[in-house]
Amino acid sequence: MMPTHPVFVPEMGMVLLKVGEGLAALRTSLANRPAVLVPAPEGGDLLAQFPELASALLNPSIVNAAGGELALRSLGQCLIGHGCIGESVTTEMGGLPLPLCWHHDNEYRDGQLPFNQGEHAAAIARALLTRVAGWCGVALAQLQARDLCWWASVFKVLGLLPIEVVRHACRLSALEPERVLRPGRGYRETDARYPVNRTELLEQDPLAELRGRVRIKPAVKAIDPEPPMLHIPRPKMRRWESANYLAFVRQLPCVVTGETEGIEAHHVVGHGLSVMGSKTHDLMTFPLCHQAHMELHNKGWQQWEQTHGSQLEHVVMTLNKAAGLGVFG
Repeated sequence: MMPTHPVFVPEMGMVLLKVGEGLAALRTSLANRPAVLVPAPEGGDLLAQFPELASALLNPSIVNAAGGELALRSLGQCLIGHGCIGESVTTEMGGLPLPLCWHHDNEYRDGQLPFNQGEHAAAIARALLTRVAGWCGVALAQLQARDLCWWASVFKVLGLLPIEVVRHACRLSALEPERVLRPGRGYRETDARYPVNRTELLEQDPLAELRGRVRIKPAVKAIDPEPPMLHIPRPKMRRWESANYLAFVRQLPCVVTGETEGIEAHHVVGHGLSVMGSKTHDLMTFPLCHQAHMELHNKGWQQWEQTHGSQLEHVVMTLNKAAGLGVFG
């Protein structure tokens, strides 16, 4: 005896079902229709859930990872779909290997057939997702964001997917809209209801005139007030290097002759600062022309300082000028 049609009792939330004698002896279970039997909307669940995914999948790296020309064969014999003449050939259109018939291929090469990826994005994306679903072992209707991200991770194209898809696959909440500050009015959560014209915004800013006259005090941002090595009893000192600071020193006039051509950045020697086989920190430099530089090394730093002054004084004056000119700002 075959099972009869169920009788629904909406008032009591019940379903009455008469089954056959053979089926009644078995354990039975009533459940909703499984996902594999639920028809997918046009374009697949992912394309309907994430509209921005269609255009993202047109990236040549994603297309090549999905199989390139082989993945796009399911588009049919011709992408245009009407007025086709001749057999199908593969044509490079917008960086993608797409199928065209002979007639449309000639029109495209002659410039008579303009190609807009946006018009065919959904069809191309559906073909690529079908390929991905086959790799994951599921049907296109059951392909989920986590499956797509798994495939993209294996083929190293995860960074090309929209961030919304990746966050959904990781079970993270959607990104909150960026908070935009309106001068004098506080924050607003979205631009959807408040289209902004930057020119008008500046004209309406009551502090616009004052902002142009306000000077912010420069500050050195790369200073660590409590470095880890500070707490080591005998730390191994590291040499501080800065090519940009040396380039600045070379633009200053020589402290001996006042020349501005052929300037060299001299690192302090002696005074317990220099060590064998290395130089002092790049901060301990001052500008010297080549002749004065060679004189210092040939005569020795003690004799040179008797004539031209202490190296430490020249370093301090150079640092003072650098700080005043905003080198460390």
